[in-house]
Amino acid sequence: MVTFVIGAGPVTPGPSDEAMTFHTFRGYLAATCTWTEALYPHANGVLPGVAEAVKAQPWSSRTPAGKGTLTRRGAEILRNAWATEVILNSPRVLGGDDLIAFANLWAPVQAYYAVFEAFTAFAMTTSSSAPPKSHAALLKWASTNVGNPMTPFVTPWTARVGGPPGGYVFEGFGATNPDPKISNLMRPTVGTSPHLLALALKTTRDAQIQDHIPSWRKGLKTKAGNPRQTLPRAVLLANAARMSPTTLFDLLWRLRVRSNYKEGDALLTGAHGPADAATFHAALSDIVAATLLTVEIFLAHLVGRPTLERCVAGLPVPPILDDYSVRSRMALW
Repeated sequence: MVTFVIGAGPVTPGPSDEAMTFHTFRGYLAATCTWTEALYPHANGVLPGVAEAVKAQPWSSRTPAGKGTLTRRGAEILRNAWATEVILNSPRVLGGDDLIAFANLWAPVQAYYAVFEAFTAFAMTTSSSAPPKSHAALLKWASTNVGNPMTPFVTPWTARVGGPPGGYVFEGFGATNPDPKISNLMRPTVGTSPHLLALALKTTRDAQIQDHIPSWRKGLKTKAGNPRQTLPRAVLLANAARMSPTTLFDLLWRLRVRSNYKEGDALLTGAHGPADAATFHAALSDIVAATLLTVEIFLAHLVGRPTLERCVAGLPVPPILDDYSVRSRMALW
């Protein structure tokens, strides 16, 4: 059974930019796991605790059981999600910490796509409309659904940040009043973890807004008729206010983009050592496992457990990886 890992390692990173970047993201992921473990303690591990919490949400009594349909295409996409998760986890079984450290370059890509495919199958099964096909559409779908009481998501998956700079609104943090002013160098503990996640979502939203500025500025002109070189503050705030809330899944997308296009070196060289790198990989993998479990519980209720079990039967998981795959979670549905 998969177990969550609480952040370990030194409180401060090394002197390089790569070490700072790695430490920051490792802290965000470990904080998510630490907070989840504190919210849903269970004698058999955190996934059973998450499963109990998911099943206790309002959707379970208000959604007709066994009335949904898992199409052939939906089943294929769901198996793609499970297969991608197996690939993500394989370094944890097939090699030592050195292999895991190397695998961290691609782990954010695999983690994001495992979630992307699972959410696509979720959307296909719960909506008569076409599922989101672009990353932007998928992330917007996620931000809409994590806060909906008729979906199975629980804290911290419900955590989101909306609004414009200077007026950010933090929702879905349960009973916690998040403080995003916390230092990114703080060790993830039960007390600091909700605030570290709030900081992660805030900085992710900051980055999203910066990425949008060129398109928001396009076509704007000065009084003299020249193209504007800067974006008026009022325009920035108005556009940012209309953006979908930023969620944990935007953080996964942010990591996926950085690993491919921006700061892949930080994921390879920023760790203090193999054990530090393994903490990053385990936290990322465990977030994926809990996310997929949430989707699986909902779909098992909606389409019937036998249907979902038949879908799993079509997935050829190597026995050595059973404990790090959907097969280890079926008893929790």
